[in-house]
Amino acid sequence: MKGRSFETPLEHRRLLRLVREYRCAGYDVVLYPTDEDLPQVLKGCSIGLIAKGEEEVVVADVRSRPNLTLNGSADLRRLAEKVESLPGWQFNLVVTNPRQPKAS
Repeated sequence: MKGRSFETPLEHRRLLRLVREYRCAGYDVVLYPTDEDLPQVLKGCSIGLIAKGEEEVVVADVRSRPNLTLNGSADLRRLAEKVESLPGWQFNLVVTNPRQPKAS
């Protein structure tokens, strides 16, 4: 599994944690889905993971604050709208930031 070119190591680690969380909750998870894994409306979209449950499918992505606007927040809005146009699908965006060093 290879990350996306704009993805930071922090984002990748958080995405891997998200994969474990969804699997523990009983979802079948595909990390970095390809076009073959996606419905027509989502083909070509950059997606971190899809998690398929009994009654829903979750499309999730992780971004750090600097990468939130890398391609413009409009891209994230469009992706969310496409996902939510599919019955039983939802989009989850997880924002992560580096930990601040503790003050001495």
